[in-house]
Amino acid sequence: MGISSHGSSIQVCFFLFSILVSKGLSSSDPTIVVQVQNDIDQTVLKIHCKSLDQDLGKHALNFRNEWHWRFRAGSGTTYFSCHYQWYDKNDKRYYQGSHEVYKGGFIGFEPKYDILCQSKCVWSARWDGIYLYRSDKEMWERRFVWDP
Repeated sequence: MGISSHGSSIQVCFFLFSILVSKGLSSSDPTIVVQVQNDIDQTVLKIHCKSLDQDLGKHALNFRNEWHWRFRAGSGTTYFSCHYQWYDKNDKRYYQGSHEVYKGGFIGFEPKYDILCQSKCVWSARWDGIYLYRSDKEMWERRFVWDP
């Protein structure tokens, strides 16, 4: 006795489903790079970055140093944030701030970082705030100011 046509249909469907799943789980999601650089003269910038499920640890960046990481953005829900802190020797006080450094997709009509910086988001910490290099406009844009 052979396999019924119903059994063959199930096998074909299972085979096609497994191909679709393997293609869907492949590296089709784009690789994103987020870079944070310290452009605050004569100071060390302390940063702590994380996603909703991954802690990237704490880092200390000297002036003109940078730190970056790579990830695959999936389904427009990828999210990373960083907390910054630095000490101003002139004012003798700490400045700090926390904000998102990458969030895929749109909220309403506001483009998120996959639109603003495409595959490489470069953040620059400066005396007056934190800047994002807008690759869509080819310019730096201040996005956040420091909390005293």
